[in-house]
Amino acid sequence: MSRFNNKVVLVTGGASGIGKASALLFADEGAKVVIADYADAGKALADELNANGKSALFIKTDVSDSAAVQHMIRQTFDTFG
Repeated sequence: MSRFNNKVVLVTGGASGIGKASALLFADEGAKVVIADYADAGKALADELNANGKSALFIKTDVSDSAAVQHMIRQTFDTFG
């Protein structure tokens, strides 16, 4: 059993760099991964993870905008509970 089975992990800045590496590792450990970023590259990463049998969601988010953060949290709960 993987360490993060039945867990949801939300990674801000998940489209590149350390955030992307973190998202990939969490997915490999069984987590459902939410990739939140203002860069559209996060969608390609989520698509790649889903195509490889992982569970991922990209949410375009500017974390400096409180309404966008509220939307990100609401969409995460709506998708993964």
